[in-house]
Amino acid sequence: MFIIYELMNQSVKKTFQILEYIALNGNFVRLNDVAKALDIKKNTAHGFLDSLKQIGYLEQDDLSPRYRITAKLECLYAPAFSVNELKKELRPILEKITILTNESAYLAVQMGSYYRHELKSEPNRAVKITLNTGKDYEMATTAIGKSFLAFSDHLQTNLSKQYSAEAFSVIKTEVAIIKENGYALDVQAYDPDLNCVAMPIFFKNKPVAVLCVSGPSFRFKEPEFIESLKIIDKLLKEHGKYESKLNL
Repeated sequence: MFIIYELMNQSVKKTFQILEYIALNGNFVRLNDVAKALDIKKNTAHGFLDSLKQIGYLEQDDLSPRYRITAKLECLYAPAFSVNELKKELRPILEKITILTNESAYLAVQMGSYYRHELKSEPNRAVKITLNTGKDYEMATTAIGKSFLAFSDHLQTNLSKQYSAEAFSVIKTEVAIIKENGYALDVQAYDPDLNCVAMPIFFKNKPVAVLCVSGPSFRFKEPEFIESLKIIDKLLKEHGKYESKLNL
């Protein structure tokens, strides 16, 4: 067992050493370069390179046998900030959304294959929507979750395993529309007394969170949806760091 563990450990180390070498050497290297730099046999280096190519992290140049890292590796990049930093920066925006819409506003972040409300801001009204923070929600059941799904092929692939082909086709059609529009709606879908508009926000073109506005279905309707989206978009532009992909 120890020998198997050690071999796996060495393989993981070599894999990342190869990726680091390629990235630090112009992202356009030969098999011989990799073998020499890492002091491994040529056929061993080829095995690692071929495996990385098969799973999409490397590709070969059309005109030469050189290898380069693909954009797929971007999905492994660590976020440029923590959830706490995100909350600190977006709390003032969330509070302004509530002031301007007079409805409840939420900040949601992805937690693996689920999402969670991390911040909420509620209006001073007798009738308002109150959702739990710190609770995990499924992606396919709400506008917020579908906003995350729309911009993640990985989440969609994982979700497809939980549904029949026909049921997932319906979800996929819906999230494609969300991706095109840059926002999602819940119109009495999650709860007959609740309507919600959700907008994913981006940092350097990567989705980092979802902002949403929720209100009672008797007063929070299509005109309020559009106005809320415009308010969120305007506040993000004024802030400058984050952006939306709103397409009204």
